[in-house]
Amino acid sequence: MNSAPTSKADEIVPEARHWQLLPGADFADSYRIPLAASLAQKQVADIAARMMAGRPAWVAALLDLRNRLVAPFGLKGAKLAVGEVQPDGRMPGFPVLDGDASHLLLGMDDRHLDFRLCIEKSPSGHADEAPQWLTATTVVRTKGLPGKAYLAVIMPFHRRIVRTLLEKMPE
Repeated sequence: MNSAPTSKADEIVPEARHWQLLPGADFADSYRIPLAASLAQKQVADIAARMMAGRPAWVAALLDLRNRLVAPFGLKGAKLAVGEVQPDGRMPGFPVLDGDASHLLLGMDDRHLDFRLCIEKSPSGHADEAPQWLTATTVVRTKGLPGKAYLAVIMPFHRRIVRTLLEKMPE
C-alpha cells in the first residue's frame, strides 16, 4: 500500500451531535483531512481499518506501553484496530458501536473514563475544497480524579496520534 500524499490534519470544532454521544462529556476534539480520491468510494469502516493498520511503529509502541502501564490498575487494554475480535486472537481492538457507509462509531467504557471515536466521511460542500473530508472526532467522559488525571497525561499523545493516523493513512 502506498501512503497518500501528505496533507495536514486540521483541528475543527466538534459538532453538538458529537457531544451527545456521551452525555456529560468533559472533552471532545475533531480533526479532518481531505479524503484521497482512491478512498472516496470505500465504506468508512474500511477506511478506518486502513487508517489504524497503517499506524507508524511509534504509535503501536506507545499503545503497547500504555497497555502495560495501566494493566496493574485494572484498566482495559486495546490495540489500535477496528472491532473487538482480532485475527490474532490476542488484544481486542476498539468495539464498533454503530456505523453505516459514511460513519463508524467506536468506543469503550472503563473504570476511569468512557470514550467514543466517530470516524466520518462527508462532502465538503464547497467547490474550492476537497470533494470529501474524513473526520475523526473523539469524545471523552471522565470518571472522577483518576479519569481527569489520565486524560491530562495522555492528551499530548492523543492529539499527535490522531493527526498522524489521518495524515499517514495508506490508500
